[in-house]
Amino acid sequence: MDPSSIYIPHPHVADYIVIASFLCICTGIGIYNGHQTNKNPTLENYLLGNRRLLLLPVSMSLFVTFMSAISLMGIPAEVYAYGIIGILVFVANIFSVLIASNTIVPLLFPLKVTSAYEYLQLRFRSKGVRTFGTIIGMLQTLAYMGVSLYAPGLALQIVAGIPLWLSVVLIGLVGTLYTAIGGIKSVVWTDVFQFVMIFVGLAAVTIQGTVLMEPRHSIIEIAKEGRRLEITNFDLDPRTRHSVWGICIGLTFSLLPNYCNQASVQRLSSLRSLNAAKRAFWLLCPFLTCYYVVLGYLGILLYAYYNTLECDPVQAGFLTNFNQLMPFFVLDVLRSLPGLSGVYISCLFSGALSTLSSGINSLAANTVEDIIGNCLKESKIISQTTLAKLCVYVFGFVVIGLAYAINSMSGTITQMGLSIFGACGGPLAGLFFLGGMVPKANSKGAVFGALAALVFNVWMAVGSQMYGSRPRALTPNPMTGCFSDNITDTMNISSLYFLNTTEYASRYDVSGNLSVPVNNITTPEEGFYLYNVSYVWYGLIGFTLTLIIGTLVSLLTGSNGGSKVDPCLIFPIFRKMYGLESSCKYNKTDTDDNNSTGYPEA
Repeated sequence: MDPSSIYIPHPHVADYIVIASFLCICTGIGIYNGHQTNKNPTLENYLLGNRRLLLLPVSMSLFVTFMSAISLMGIPAEVYAYGIIGILVFVANIFSVLIASNTIVPLLFPLKVTSAYEYLQLRFRSKGVRTFGTIIGMLQTLAYMGVSLYAPGLALQIVAGIPLWLSVVLIGLVGTLYTAIGGIKSVVWTDVFQFVMIFVGLAAVTIQGTVLMEPRHSIIEIAKEGRRLEITNFDLDPRTRHSVWGICIGLTFSLLPNYCNQASVQRLSSLRSLNAAKRAFWLLCPFLTCYYVVLGYLGILLYAYYNTLECDPVQAGFLTNFNQLMPFFVLDVLRSLPGLSGVYISCLFSGALSTLSSGINSLAANTVEDIIGNCLKESKIISQTTLAKLCVYVFGFVVIGLAYAINSMSGTITQMGLSIFGACGGPLAGLFFLGGMVPKANSKGAVFGALAALVFNVWMAVGSQMYGSRPRALTPNPMTGCFSDNITDTMNISSLYFLNTTEYASRYDVSGNLSVPVNNITTPEEGFYLYNVSYVWYGLIGFTLTLIIGTLVSLLTGSNGGSKVDPCLIFPIFRKMYGLESSCKYNKTDTDDNNSTGYPEA
């Protein structure tokens, strides 16, 4: 493989045609489902599809909602820079799915809730707990959507010449439009189409990249020599960025909130039966396994490809960060096959669109159900369904604006996304599990425990971002092939960002390897201990603090009384442990006959 093959690639006109077709199909699905929804324009139909959606499409929708452009770009970049241990996140994903399918699903489905946070009011008999949980969940969703929308836009700006504002606005407007028109049915069926696009795009890149490398070069042998296949780090130090314990256990509680939040509960509630809901979750396990195995292989392929070329595009300054590697690689290896690069870019757009559409649909549901509640239920000025559609538009524009604010954050986009999930999601999941596991927990304990955990987690995450140590990548690929005479003659020089001679000399030795730390990288022993705790532990820390503090405060302030807690509001697997009824039929409207809202008073 000749180093002269490296150049700044650009999409072919056929790629733009594929991208335009993809966006038109997504919009068309939204318009069609909007037409179907308008035949029965009720809020339940708009938000839950009349609870008659099908198992397989809902499972696919759950998958693409959380497997966004962040993982599509971030996991291969993570493997390229830090090694294969990063793909163990799929183990954490599977653990979180199994936990949720045995706790959250059998608890919430029989309650027939529209909002995930309805449960918090039912369980703790407090509107304040519900509102507090809603705010945490909405902030987490907004922040994650911002990263998901920003990630592909930034990468395509650098490697494909597509302006950041254009990518962000285009994805944002299309996702907002079809979500507002068709509601949950549009979101789910568009997600199904995007599910197919994601795997088609990954298959095209995997096959073509492997064909280019084999049989002349052994991808696995090159990765072994570069230490990219080391996966047995069992270090118990929480400051270790990635260890088997940290990823498999710590990240489980960062990902568990995915299945307690509004996006998951809406899909859970849209299915016909409890068995269908459980199976929809179980189907996620093979989807996740295949997905992360492919992404891990692509990370190894990336490393082997640029190792063979003796040119690391990031260290050479051709790209500004590792997050741009995957799109750069795709446009390079697929340049001889016009249209396939467009399939991959559509794959990235699929990841961003699925997260955006699910998120804004969920935020609209939270606004109508949790924030406004029944205030407009009898209104003759505006219906709840119309209000929900307006909320979709508002949140869509908010996320588009938020995507630009993400630009100041450092680290891989995978780390950004999981940090948000852990810092905010850990306390949120802890709130649900406090209610489902501890019959004596009351509203004071719930609010105080979750608030204390949230403040601690956010303080630690912000401090880590500002003052914590920066991760050290493994030894990078050489750069001797990047600046040779035969490569610069063929490159589009005007499109490249080259380090000037002085800057290059200050950062790299004669072999093209990093000679001094960059970005004030410190060792884990330097600085305040908690600022160096790995982001993989944020979820577990928040979850544990919420349970411990919430339980203690509840006991000190007077519990609800275990015998008085409706057994339907405790996880089924814990009911027998506490001597509660193993099964029950619950009607939330029967909670308080004198309360017009149908919920217990605070």
